[in-house]
Amino acid sequence: MKAKLLAAGEGINIYLKHSDMPKNSDESILFVHGYPDSHSSWDKQLEFFQSEFQVGAFDLRGAGKSTAPFDRSGYRISELVNDLKSVIDDMVGKDGKIHLVGHDWGSIICWSFLSSPENEKRVLSYSAVTCPHPMMFYKNIFGKLFSFDPNRVAEGITQIFKSYYMLFFQIPMVPEFLWKNFTIPIWEMLMKTAGIPENDPMRRLSTDEILSFALNTVNLYREALQTGVPSLPRIPIQIPVAMFIPEDDLALSPELYDETETYVRNLRYFRIQANHWVHREKPDWFNQTLYSFIRGASPAKQKKK
Repeated sequence: MKAKLLAAGEGINIYLKHSDMPKNSDESILFVHGYPDSHSSWDKQLEFFQSEFQVGAFDLRGAGKSTAPFDRSGYRISELVNDLKSVIDDMVGKDGKIHLVGHDWGSIICWSFLSSPENEKRVLSYSAVTCPHPMMFYKNIFGKLFSFDPNRVAEGITQIFKSYYMLFFQIPMVPEFLWKNFTIPIWEMLMKTAGIPENDPMRRLSTDEILSFALNTVNLYREALQTGVPSLPRIPIQIPVAMFIPEDDLALSPELYDETETYVRNLRYFRIQANHWVHREKPDWFNQTLYSFIRGASPAKQKKK
């Protein structure tokens, strides 16, 4: 694996870890992490896929080894989408195409990237891991709350309680204070609640490593909630899309994925009894399932059809 810093403008450098293109292959996969996380979240996937694909994973701005913006406005979804485009251009050129895989916040960035028809043309397939289509998130919370159906109202209320942290992160300085002063206890509690296996290296990160991706990127939530809904994909998305849905997700209810077919024409669901970091908790299942999906969406496969 190689590593580089990509200039993304306004003093921002994006850290990208990537492999070379293997022999007898011309396809690439880019993995985009969520919060709180870094590119290393995808280590098991980079290792698995690198023999047949060029693979890459990068640190979001403000996370890991990437530069943090000077102020909160630097975390606007438009800036994150531009970072993603810069990484894609670096990996496959300005006219190349790529398979995208996003987890959590990484998925939100990918959904927003696909809102542009020009950007969608750059993507061979998209795999959304532990993250519904943004419109379904809003519809399945607020729509259910005002549905007058007791069962649907209960589902909406359940998700609001699961999303409490989004509101908590709006409080100035308090989340940062807690991360700085209780780093290891918070991380250990999160790893246990999220079902990360005890032998997973994620459980043994140092204080500095955790703070490098948990502290600054709290501003992702502040910017998203305080400046409005991000750009959303056009209807319908044409490329093959896979939804990886962990049924035991500590942050998102399975019902949030209902009716995604409204927004995605070529959609597949993959459900499993797992928690938020499904690609870490169930890496063998995840890698094999993702491999089958991507191979089915590859240009060579499409030509055969």
